[in-house]
Amino acid sequence: MSKGTKTVVAKAAAKKVAAKAAPKAAAKPAAEKKAPAKKAACKTAAKPAAEKKAVAAKPAAKKTAVKAAAEKKALAAKKAAAKAPKKVTVVFEANCPLATTVSVAGSFNNWAVDKDMLKKDKKTGLWTGKVTLDAGDYEYKFVCDGQYWDEGDNKVKHV
Repeated sequence: MSKGTKTVVAKAAAKKVAAKAAPKAAAKPAAEKKAPAKKAACKTAAKPAAEKKAVAAKPAAKKTAVKAAAEKKALAAKKAAAKAPKKVTVVFEANCPLATTVSVAGSFNNWAVDKDMLKKDKKTGLWTGKVTLDAGDYEYKFVCDGQYWDEGDNKVKHV
């Protein structure tokens, strides 16, 4: 037999079963007919609970989205930190044994005379100071007692 024949036979059998069930359904008392209506009422009462679950699921989805956004920002911050130029601490030393104050002025601090002060080592007489700089080349000069600059060309510090 072909598929078409089987389908036709199955449909005919289904019609016969439906025709037999119809008279029985009509013979049921009125009290039994109300029962399906109650089931329908129960289903409609259950439907708002399902809707509440769906509404409750939305804030959880929002929290997940917020958490994902926070993770993206944290990752972006890490990448930016990795791309940012690294800071390097540079030590400046000046041999000015008779000076009372020594500072370093340069392109890294807009040639400010009093910004980066050095400290004198009493044993050696050397003035030393540490400055944190980004990678690059910087010109500088030492300033003794606030007015006497190093003679000659600017010194260059490669960081």
